[in-house]
Amino acid sequence: MKKVELLSPAGGFEELVAAIKAGADSVYVGAKEFSARAYAKNFSEDELKKAIDFCHERGKKIYLAINTLIYNDEMHKAVNLIEFAYREGIDSVIVQDLGLLFIILKEFPGMPVHASTQMTVHNLAQVSFLENLGVKRVILSRELSLDEIKNIRQQSSIELEVFVHGALCISYSGQCLFSSILFKRSGNRGQCAQPCRLYYKFLDKKKKTVDQGYLISPKDICLLENIDKLIKAGVDSFKIEGRLKDQYYVYTVTSVYRKYIDMYYEKGKITVDRADRQKLLLVFNRGNFSTGYLEDTDIDRIIFKIAPNNTGLFIGKFYFENESLFLQTSYNLSNGDVISFRNSNFDEILLEVNNNIIKKDDKRFEVKVDFERKKRLKEFSQGKVFVVRSKEHEKEIEKELKMEKKFRKVDFKVWIEKGKRIKALALCDGFEAEEDGEVVQQAKEKEVTSKAVISSFSKLGGTIFEMGNFDAHIEYGCFVKVSELNRLRKVLIEKLSQKIINSYKKSLKKDIEISRYLGDGRLRSFNKSHRFSFMVDSLWQLENLKKWCDKLNLSNYEIYVPYNLIFDLSIDDNMVVYLDRITHDEDLKRIEVEKIKEKGIKKVLVRNLGQYEIFRHHFEIYFDFSFNITNSASFKFLELLGGKRICLSLELSKTRIAEIFNYAQKSEIEIIVFGRIPLMVNRLKFFKKGEYLQDRNGEFLKLIKTQGGKGEILNPAFLYINDKDVPADVLRFDFTATTEEEMEKVLEGYFDGKEIGLKITKGYY
Repeated sequence: MKKVELLSPAGGFEELVAAIKAGADSVYVGAKEFSARAYAKNFSEDELKKAIDFCHERGKKIYLAINTLIYNDEMHKAVNLIEFAYREGIDSVIVQDLGLLFIILKEFPGMPVHASTQMTVHNLAQVSFLENLGVKRVILSRELSLDEIKNIRQQSSIELEVFVHGALCISYSGQCLFSSILFKRSGNRGQCAQPCRLYYKFLDKKKKTVDQGYLISPKDICLLENIDKLIKAGVDSFKIEGRLKDQYYVYTVTSVYRKYIDMYYEKGKITVDRADRQKLLLVFNRGNFSTGYLEDTDIDRIIFKIAPNNTGLFIGKFYFENESLFLQTSYNLSNGDVISFRNSNFDEILLEVNNNIIKKDDKRFEVKVDFERKKRLKEFSQGKVFVVRSKEHEKEIEKELKMEKKFRKVDFKVWIEKGKRIKALALCDGFEAEEDGEVVQQAKEKEVTSKAVISSFSKLGGTIFEMGNFDAHIEYGCFVKVSELNRLRKVLIEKLSQKIINSYKKSLKKDIEISRYLGDGRLRSFNKSHRFSFMVDSLWQLENLKKWCDKLNLSNYEIYVPYNLIFDLSIDDNMVVYLDRITHDEDLKRIEVEKIKEKGIKKVLVRNLGQYEIFRHHFEIYFDFSFNITNSASFKFLELLGGKRICLSLELSKTRIAEIFNYAQKSEIEIIVFGRIPLMVNRLKFFKKGEYLQDRNGEFLKLIKTQGGKGEILNPAFLYINDKDVPADVLRFDFTATTEEEMEKVLEGYFDGKEIGLKITKGYY
């Protein structure tokens, strides 16, 4: 039976070593650029080569995450990085950008590609499309339930990877613009500022506070007790999140999951020890763990609204008695530990243990603190105590990391005959190394024995090898120096290691011409004659819009209408149907393609690859901004898929839009020039909690329910680009969640040149 892969994060080389020694089957790393964890240590080319060789020598796999969106002027560098990694033998690349995916599949034969979770793969049709395209593995969105994972597994043969432990994003990965729009630090570019970890209020429609706290900060996930279910569901790879975490975190989490994966395969079931769960809590958690979306989507189970940072391990309570501070705990504290005193609001006071904890009895300790801390703790009255750093735990891991670990068995064969050179052979996992020694002399006194030869060849300390079988053919009366036997062993091991490492290296037969993916050099003319499109979410918006278009004498325009409205309308040729950006299999099952056709709809705005797979043979296809098109190669890929119109990413400046426009061949380019930018989309129903999310600056972020019941958080300012020279064919006005008054102001403002009187932003434009 093929075992599930345990895949661990490595932000740097220390963490990579920790992962491998803890029992990871594979690691994933990032380079200095194009990594979705731009603030991790990451790897230079030299470090990456060293990491690849380190893993391969030990029989482990290593994947390179190039999982960000890429601009035109960066594509050469990104492809050069892949070429370097390909030649050095990388086992796979993890990719978000569709253009980069397109190039890899075309130019790197046999290179396994993993579709990043940033690609927002969340339905079977998407998985099927990527499988048919040649992608080896998909990293599923973390919002999938166990039943959804099972369904995808039963109807596809592609490798499936799921996150089993670590930080959970509140938005579907790849569809979050929160950090990008508010802080100009794009999550899609690996620079997320984590605004979801900040303090917010939920307000009702009258803007009265109904809840407050870290309302969109989810707990970390821990699926340790569900690994048996996930294995039975057919998952191929268990992924641990954490390229920003240190070696202690990586070693702890990897070793615990290794233990229980092995337990399942040995015993057919698992029983998690309390001590192991405590280790996981100790190294990092946010308000304990959740199982994410695996079983349900209850907000209160997934969100920890009291605090956004590491909670640590709860060890007891503190109180004051006669002006002295006492800690009640059975936990064995050590010097170097860091403990956190917290009140009911999770306000925190940290203290490093340094001979300042005095044992009074088995569970009662007096704590010596400075005057300032004591004063503040008295205001806490009494509360809980957590360990947020354990020096002893770190020492244990450091001890484990210093211990030699063997990864391969090596067999030796040695021939020793008088008058001939010693011949020695090392064999390991199908690899073979050979070395000749000195000419063997007649023994004058002490002849060589099998025991002596075995003793020399068994000295494998400082290597990854352990002794397997040993076969010696020794003629009677031979003399061999011990130093020569040791030299032979050393050379054989070096040759064997190099052969193993070199077996992964590859070569490319031709140079890659990146320019043909970015344009053929012919610039497209721009005549400044735009057509318009309008997105509506209600019947009254549609009716008002038609009146406005008549008033403005607009004829060459189209209206995007939600699927749930089209059956109540008489359809015009200028209507295009759209679904949510996120459509799980249960959502897609409700879509009736034949009824859409019968209604007279001819065009569909597709918003994920699953929708494309379902609609492509039936309708004219328009691609939405959710495909994150930021370069010409991505645009070309969607052109080849038959997209008549492609809406570019909201994370592009006018200059970058122009770069793509200049080399577009067949498809129309669409740019959104008005609308509330959706900062994130999630599976939690925040709209049930309130009408607005208010941030620390007092801004009101509108919460809306999509037609499919997903939740979106909208930017407080409207995107508004009134530049008449936008390098695009079609300009879109998105009236989702706008009032009649706002709609009127925008149309008058843009077409009649009036001030719109709304809070606006130009985004990246």
